[in-house]
Amino acid sequence: MAADDHLQRPRVRVDARPRVIEAEQRPPTTPSLAAWWLVVAFGAIGLVVLALGQLRAAVVTFAVTLFVAAALRLVLPEERAGGLVVRARTADVLVLAGLATSILVVGLALRRT
Repeated sequence: MAADDHLQRPRVRVDARPRVIEAEQRPPTTPSLAAWWLVVAFGAIGLVVLALGQLRAAVVTFAVTLFVAAALRLVLPEERAGGLVVRARTADVLVLAGLATSILVVGLALRRT
């Protein structure tokens, strides 16, 4: 036994064949969009209210829609929030709440014509 035998690297066997994953083992590729559809439904209600000529009510509806989206993003885990997940949870909630507040303030500041 030579003095350098203990310094040799161990041999590693590498399998060159790709590993096939069965369909049941794969994670789902599409997120759950249930929360997103709820927000879309609220937004559609806002569009109907706007089409009926009720600007202030439509503004409030859109703002409430964004506040609901922020609340859903805050409380739901990422797997359930689905389409509401864009960035980190904090960033998503702050952006949605900020947009809701901005729309509400600007919309309610409009003069009635």
